[in-house]
Amino acid sequence: MMHCPNCGAEREHPVCEVCGLHPEAAEVAFRRRLIYQTAIFLVGTLAFLSAGQLFPPLELDLMLVFLGALFFLTLALGVWLDARARRRRELELLRRLFRTLVPVPWLLAGLIFLNGQLDAQPPVHRVTRVAGKFTMPGTLRSSRLLVVSWREGREFERVPVSRDDFLRFHRGDPVEIRMRGGFLGIPWVYDVYQKEDAVER
Repeated sequence: MMHCPNCGAEREHPVCEVCGLHPEAAEVAFRRRLIYQTAIFLVGTLAFLSAGQLFPPLELDLMLVFLGALFFLTLALGVWLDARARRRRELELLRRLFRTLVPVPWLLAGLIFLNGQLDAQPPVHRVTRVAGKFTMPGTLRSSRLLVVSWREGREFERVPVSRDDFLRFHRGDPVEIRMRGGFLGIPWVYDVYQKEDAVER
């Protein structure tokens, strides 16, 4: 049985008995709502990127990979929904999936922000050395220092840094990474210092 594109109610007749819209009007209403929800998703993505720069998690790059996959999946799903709506195909299952994905960037942004903003744990200092550096292109350009890892089983860590720190540090420089454990248990980097006489530990 087909569902109404506008309200999602089961529809036995061309005119929906719940919202009272005929197929053409229901399609227009659905596509308008689809654009609105897509805009909310895009703004949420920007909020996530901003929160990631404000309180950068140590595993920020993995989160960005996840967000990138989610971004393209959600946009592709939105395009597919629009195409199916134009052809008057069943939309309900895909629409529910799309609506489930829309708030995910906002939830991630909120987690990162609260994790850093409410963090009262004492800082942790790690002294290591720069093994390389790179800049990630994009709307919000971000820079990384590739440093020797202090965690067992890992060779390197990608530490988010400001543009000034990126230009200041060079390969082989000893650095002190200052982190906090995070209110939600997500370690994040709050500063990076140059240590001229640092001993790697």
